[in-house]
Amino acid sequence: MLDADPPPPAVPPRALRPFIPHGEPDTEAPLSGATLAAHGGVTLLPLGAVWAATRVGGDTRLGATAAEAAAGTVLASLPGRFLFVHPSYPQGRWMELEVGAFGAAMVVTPPVAALGTWGMGEVAFGDSEDRGRAYLGALGGATVGMLLGLAAHEGLRHLAGSSERLDFLRRYLALSLIGSGATVGYQWSRTPTPRR
Repeated sequence: MLDADPPPPAVPPRALRPFIPHGEPDTEAPLSGATLAAHGGVTLLPLGAVWAATRVGGDTRLGATAAEAAAGTVLASLPGRFLFVHPSYPQGRWMELEVGAFGAAMVVTPPVAALGTWGMGEVAFGDSEDRGRAYLGALGGATVGMLLGLAAHEGLRHLAGSSERLDFLRRYLALSLIGSGATVGYQWSRTPTPRR
């Protein structure tokens, strides 16, 4: 009886905080005039990039250049939708999956967008003297466009606050910046084959 260990001290039960998810977005929240103006201003960026692509490549055919940007945008939208994944709650395994999907999309989206722009450019403009260099230019432009697109998307999302209005427009703008960036890079780096 003398050798018995004393009982452990009683530990008061810890009060657990209930999980409080982030508030549901208010899809009907009004947007301020400045936020609407910012969305409209950013809409001009992809259009300006397509116009700039006609100036850097020596070929001023706007239709073919717009087709390149559209092809890059369409192909970028396939893996690019995972660029807009946001954690539904801030812990646990789900966040790892969402971060993994975002990281994979960051790696895969520029080459896929560059492939679309490069492929359409080779069809619309004809063969390039150095196809590898033209593809690398499209890849560099798509990467820069992706970074600008993500920054524009998050900036506009921050301005919109809890409102989900114009969310489709924000995503479209980010993806079109990827496609138009790939077009600028492709036009800048390609050298057309001399026509006979």
